[in-house]
Amino acid sequence: MKIALVRPKVGFGLGGAENYTAYVARELLRAGHEVFVVADRCEVPGVRHLRARIYGRGSLAKTLSFFLNARRALSRERFDVVYATCRFFPADWVRVSDPLHIVWLYRGYERPPLLWPVRPRHRLILWLERKSLEYARRVIVNSRMVFNEIAEHYPLATEKTEVIYNGVDLERFNPAVRRFRVEVGRDLGLSEEDRVLLFAGSDWRRKGLPFLLSVLEELSEEFKLLVAGGKRLGRKGRIYYLGPVKEMERLYGAADLLVLPTRYDPFANVVLEALACGLPVITTPENGAAEAVTYLGRGKVLPLRVRDWITGIPAAITPRNSPESMTSLSLKFSWERHLEALFRA
Repeated sequence: MKIALVRPKVGFGLGGAENYTAYVARELLRAGHEVFVVADRCEVPGVRHLRARIYGRGSLAKTLSFFLNARRALSRERFDVVYATCRFFPADWVRVSDPLHIVWLYRGYERPPLLWPVRPRHRLILWLERKSLEYARRVIVNSRMVFNEIAEHYPLATEKTEVIYNGVDLERFNPAVRRFRVEVGRDLGLSEEDRVLLFAGSDWRRKGLPFLLSVLEELSEEFKLLVAGGKRLGRKGRIYYLGPVKEMERLYGAADLLVLPTRYDPFANVVLEALACGLPVITTPENGAAEAVTYLGRGKVLPLRVRDWITGIPAAITPRNSPESMTSLSLKFSWERHLEALFRA
């Protein structure tokens, strides 16, 4: 099949949805399909890159320029399937990789912005979101949480929406990464007595880093926090701002607990990667990946209340899973299962 994947940036280590699109492109290529990536930036060897440039400053100009240039790039070829992993139309399949904007407007602010219905940026994103779901023959979501949100806000798309959980690279992310603990600890100056918490995400506000810092203040000195993603600021007391990290498996191996108090995530891939490494996780009900935490029973799903996280973090640090105990994860969250579900229609 001749398949086009659409996403502004595609590549490993660029972010959750960017990683996902890169994995799908790679696996489709291995399966013998002719794969094209429509993106401004593509870091997947072997695929054909159809450049859709992003211009301007600010999200309004960037969003609109990519949309128009991606449509122009697609018009030059004929494809069996156009699979958009962003807000884009027309596409045969659309995957809701990013937070539903209609939900984030109400969840991401203490009070919904009064003027958002007339602000050009919000109007553009909501228009793209609605049209993407309207035009798609098939809508793919990565959690039951997002399925329910679509049913509430875009009910006409419900019948063509299906949940296909993310896959995880079990060759890269597995309990053997624990071997990195001593090496990473030595590099960062951590001691054996330290309890190492790991936060991963570049959108610090949405992912809940300010909340987590307030929790850390109430924990004992043995708790240290590694922040992967965002700005590289070095060490600030008990917090290590590491900046963008491509070899996340090293940090999963070094940490005692992944902490992600996100305010909204369709499905944070770092949760699945951590669980595959045997690392317990604490996250919120507003994260679709909480379904994986509940399924495996490896960690806690807690509301955004400081007192709950103060008591929950020490209680969630448990011994690592053995490789044998990860069988259930490999059955439900493998790439083979994901791609089989993706192409069974």
